Amino acid sequence: MPIRSLDSKTVAHGRLNALRFTAPVAEAARALANWQVDQGGLLVPMAMPLPKATEGSPKGVSFFRHRAKLVRAQIAQELGLVGDAALKLSFTMTWKDAWYLGPRPKLDAQSMLDAVAASPAKFIELMLLKELIESSAIDAEDTFVGGGFGPGVYLGSASQASKRHLQLAEVEYTVNSKHGFLLCDMTAKRFSRKLKTSAENASATRLANAGEGFLVGVTRIVPDDFHEQDGRKFPMDGLSLDLNKVRRTRFYYLNLLTEFAMRLFTKARVPFARETFAATHFVDDAYIPLEPLAQLKHPIIVVNTTKEPLDHDALAPLVRFPEYLPGYHVAGNKKVHFPAPDVRAVSVVPEQLDSAVNYLFLNGKGDDESGSVRLAKGGSTESQAVTPLVAYLALSKGEGRTDPYTEVKYRHLLAQDRFKVSTQGLDYGPNSLALLRPGKAGGGENRQLQEALKRCLVEMSLKEALLGHKAIAVPAIPDSIPVHLTLLATRRARMPGRAAPEQSIAAVDVRVEGSSIEVIRVRRTPWGSGEAVLDFVFEYEFLREQGKDVIRDGQFWVLDPSSGERLTVWAGTFVPKIILSDAYEGIEHAIGVQDSYLAARREEGSKGKYLSKGREFNLLPYYISMFKPEHSVRGERIGSKMPIQDCGAFIRIFVPPEGGIAGSGDAMSGMRDLMHYGADGAPTRAGLLDLPLVQLYLHTMTNGVLVGGGNSKMSVLEKLARLALEN
Repeated sequence: MPIRSLDSKTVAHGRLNALRFTAPVAEAARALANWQVDQGGLLVPMAMPLPKATEGSPKGVSFFRHRAKLVRAQIAQELGLVGDAALKLSFTMTWKDAWYLGPRPKLDAQSMLDAVAASPAKFIELMLLKELIESSAIDAEDTFVGGGFGPGVYLGSASQASKRHLQLAEVEYTVNSKHGFLLCDMTAKRFSRKLKTSAENASATRLANAGEGFLVGVTRIVPDDFHEQDGRKFPMDGLSLDLNKVRRTRFYYLNLLTEFAMRLFTKARVPFARETFAATHFVDDAYIPLEPLAQLKHPIIVVNTTKEPLDHDALAPLVRFPEYLPGYHVAGNKKVHFPAPDVRAVSVVPEQLDSAVNYLFLNGKGDDESGSVRLAKGGSTESQAVTPLVAYLALSKGEGRTDPYTEVKYRHLLAQDRFKVSTQGLDYGPNSLALLRPGKAGGGENRQLQEALKRCLVEMSLKEALLGHKAIAVPAIPDSIPVHLTLLATRRARMPGRAAPEQSIAAVDVRVEGSSIEVIRVRRTPWGSGEAVLDFVFEYEFLREQGKDVIRDGQFWVLDPSSGERLTVWAGTFVPKIILSDAYEGIEHAIGVQDSYLAARREEGSKGKYLSKGREFNLLPYYISMFKPEHSVRGERIGSKMPIQDCGAFIRIFVPPEGGIAGSGDAMSGMRDLMHYGADGAPTRAGLLDLPLVQLYLHTMTNGVLVGGGNSKMSVLEKLARLALEN
């Protein structure tokens, strides 16, 4: 796993879905406010408290949708907006306030600028949403801009607008004031048309005047005609090179949103620069092998908590695992097969759980909002669907009984100060397992079940390592790595009602020896134990930022106890994604450049249905190639390499898809930012690639080990620490 340097003249530049302000955020907001004055507008950020839940309010996730509707109506009333004008209203919601742009009495240009100066980041975010929906300024084929489905603005495909199901991109512009950049992001939402709608307001395709005597068909979309579904069960494609699908992908929408922000900032003379990823180094043969993890040391006990019979057919996918789940893709487009585990079945939860056994709970199918979690309060025998946090809170107070898996998870993990037993929950029942057939499933529920089973087995294997039953093989660990390290992970969950946030910390002590990592000890804070949290914070003061009462959620640290040096990782929505080669003006330009190539393909007899993955176009650098087209390298094998950008004060890592881009549809890969702190607590500003902790992290990355999604693109050290917190 050598770390090799790259020539800055030959590497490709990948555009990111982020823009960096080249002046303080307050100055950027002022420039945007001055432009608004020139346009005749005097709007400022305004906040209003969110309505509280009442006895008759909807429960669960439905309450938040209902609350957004109430807030829209209240703001529309304040602004005097009615009908379709209210649907063009955009606002954002925090945990206690709703923010929107509105006028104030006796507001002039100077008082408006003063108000903007008080909330510059919020003003920029709201102005982007307002301009986007009011101007519908997306210059793109087949894309519409709309509102009314929630607090924000939505992008969707016009060609899909009249269909039963509607998949939309909820726009999320976020200003990071501390680091001075704007992140242009989105959340995929799925809505289904109600069977009965009001005849007066129903969505329909109608004729509209297009000028010059022409009429065009326009689909009027009424948000009240739709109900929201669980978007996790119907994910939007991250990437697709299919010409019929590309304009309905996360990849496409992120480009549109970033381009819109660039156009508005240019027009308003907001000082900014595009953010790009240009690798300075790469790790060759970068990912740890799956083979040592692709086996279980201990048997699986399958606990059937449903009323469905756990018969021979239901157990077949586990007993004959290699036939039913034929291999895991890993780096380099290879496959690794998991041997069939030793499987036993029970229908009652054992009184005592054995640390030398893996427990797989079949929970049955749950609902969209709460999964399979159920709670019966007090002496009631009737269970209701609740969120996991509500169930844990009730168990901690002794105020009810839950479904078997939730109770086991609480008793044997969350309420413990150690990691004691390996458990996994699966929101499927025996009937679903019995429907699986050998071989790779084509799609739908069976494919999701296959992936869930594969993930279960790998996580059980990691939990065996977490229990100290086996070591994790990591080849080519540098000699300079400290022998003893501590891995730290945190979680902070907002609890229902007025309950204080639940804070959790896990500390995993590991020994690095030869080419393996072995877990020596696991400590964690039991649920509801503020004293245990304080003990950890006193021991590791950096877990809580100065002046804060609670720990920050989602932290991960690698600490060298002997020197006091430490490393942390930032990932998720905080870190941008590669969305296009920066050599293209925009996404439509990038698609159009391939017109002649596709035409030639069609003349040769091909359907010409897919955009090219060729290095001559390098549509998505680092997914396709690390190099500019004129410097392309044969046999690059991008899937086995990990590009790195040395940004001085931090290292940015990109982990490409383990099998390359699937043209028909694939997930987007994220990036991770590494920061290092010396023994004195000061951040290291240069030379990070020479540091032992950074080198260790780069030599423990996984690609495809955990099957798919964000879980497969992290260090195995992170995964161990997070499993110690919660399944």
